[in-house]
Amino acid sequence: MSDSIPIGWLGPTNDHWGWILSHFRNVSALMPKDMEEWITSQSRALLIVAIESRFDPAIDFVQRLEKSFTPIDDKTRAMPSCLLLGSDWAGHRRTLPLPESIATFYWYELYDRLLPWLVNESTPEPFAKPIQSNITSNKRPVGPRVQRFIESSLSIESRLSRSTAKPIKLALIVAETATTRQLWCETLSPHEIQCVATTPDNFELWTDPDLVVLDMESEPLAIRELQLAEEDDGYRGRTIRKLASQFPAATILVADAFPRWETWKTLLHFGADIIVAKPFQLTGILDTLRGSR
Repeated sequence: MSDSIPIGWLGPTNDHWGWILSHFRNVSALMPKDMEEWITSQSRALLIVAIESRFDPAIDFVQRLEKSFTPIDDKTRAMPSCLLLGSDWAGHRRTLPLPESIATFYWYELYDRLLPWLVNESTPEPFAKPIQSNITSNKRPVGPRVQRFIESSLSIESRLSRSTAKPIKLALIVAETATTRQLWCETLSPHEIQCVATTPDNFELWTDPDLVVLDMESEPLAIRELQLAEEDDGYRGRTIRKLASQFPAATILVADAFPRWETWKTLLHFGADIIVAKPFQLTGILDTLRGSR
């Protein structure tokens, strides 16, 4: 991150957690016993609680966190905090409801949700009339989670419109099906990004893209696990290596429908710069890309 605001991290630091931590500059790995002292010593900071599974002891701390950082009034702003969930939570969040008052992301939502959230919270933008969760009308009330998503999207769009970073002008879309290629082009065009689309077996192109998007159908899990044992992700891995070699100045973005750390680690090894899980928040990805340019 470009901002050096202190970040407190409570949770594991191995595997994908270590990969996430590598994106932060000013981070303190904390133990539960250190939390109170660290929090009281910070005048401006962010807190991330990484929870591996539903049986993680950090759940107890999260429950205390919800009560401890509730603002007393509108003028009192709690320390911005979020929960980061491991793979074991996928499909099981309803079995152990988490506080809606705290922002929550999965580990694989790093580029499209977590990093934009950190930027939003480190440089918050006030809105003239923020959406209230207790509106009573004929429309369904907006809950805290939906309200956060709307305000975050507005903040990201505002930041993108004011960005002075070098823009992404041309994207190369590599996908097996015409439908996927068309979807990416139609999604990027409103952001003034021109697209050139091709298939994974045709890279004979006279183009110099700023961004290369690789969105291929995932291989069957059993085959992928066999290939990973050989430190190879098959056709997709070889395709990333070709793209990284042919377009060394471009950012290689890989879209993956079934995020697994062992797979992502291999894709990063082959040359992927950014990996996102589908579905994703496009404006968040663009915000992260422009922040790194």
